[in-house]
Amino acid sequence: MFSSKRKYTGFDGVAPTRLAGTEKFKDWVVFLNGGKITNLGTYVVRKKRGKESMSVHATGRAIDLGFANREDGLALIDFLVRNAEAFGVEYIADYFPPEGGRGWRCDREKWQSYRKGEIAGAPYGKWVHVELSPEVARDAGYIDAVFQCLLKPA
Repeated sequence: MFSSKRKYTGFDGVAPTRLAGTEKFKDWVVFLNGGKITNLGTYVVRKKRGKESMSVHATGRAIDLGFANREDGLALIDFLVRNAEAFGVEYIADYFPPEGGRGWRCDREKWQSYRKGEIAGAPYGKWVHVELSPEVARDAGYIDAVFQCLLKPA
């Protein structure tokens, strides 16, 4: 569905409601992790914490996923990066690492370390912020199909 080095969308306008693909993605991730990963929120119209610009949560394409221990968080992050193209993952923020967390984006396909204060909640934040592409965020059927494909026995 996607090519390498996809364009990062970022904030592209306020959605009128939750988006079906985002909600389905969140439901699958929480279900498959059996309580190790929790939903901390998807759609909410608000500004970024400590900033004047709008949060991607307002687009309906962002999810915050919490973890109790770092190993579970790293397993989730590895899954997200490994399957970023299939799921249309555009951005991942990992709030845990010192000094100020790190971010992965589809247009650079690598991690960037942040300085303290660049992203609110870092360091040592126990959640991951994920942003999906507009197409995937609207398509619950596509999300179901990708998870079902990944879960098929080899």
